[in-house]
Amino acid sequence: MNGKIIAYYGKGEGKTTASIGHAIRTLGHKKRVVILQFMKGSPTTGEYQFLKNLDNLQIYLCGAHGFLKDEESREIHLKKAKEGLELALTVLAGKKTDLLILDEILYAVKFELLTEDDVIELLNKRGSTDVILSGRELGARIIEMADIATRMEKVKHYWNKTSSTTSGIEY
Repeated sequence: MNGKIIAYYGKGEGKTTASIGHAIRTLGHKKRVVILQFMKGSPTTGEYQFLKNLDNLQIYLCGAHGFLKDEESREIHLKKAKEGLELALTVLAGKKTDLLILDEILYAVKFELLTEDDVIELLNKRGSTDVILSGRELGARIIEMADIATRMEKVKHYWNKTSSTTSGIEY
């Protein structure tokens, strides 16, 4: 039996938070979780600080420190995304987890650090492992493969007025 594919995508808040909710559920059943955070390289986010110390959970940063803003940062993000993809393949091949969360992997596809074909090839190797993907945009082929696809839509966000973020809310 193949593992489930769940996708959280869109311009709204909550994609990573929903994914982590599934991680908590999985851990509650004494199962193993691996989280790969694409496009994220800072170990200072609240979720990373909390999750790095949990039993049965491994979390890896698969992005550069800072945003993708120029060719130099693009090269670092590209290298990290490819390393993250290889790590995901290794995790699946070794049957090392019950749930694999590919946080922001869809951003890595959007910014052409990975291809949709890379992601589909990975999903086809999931075996019995459940896989969650998150990010802004989701291609039709992955929607077709998914067992659950949820689009998060922004209705309102204070960022549009303040251009500020809040610890515990965004990071």
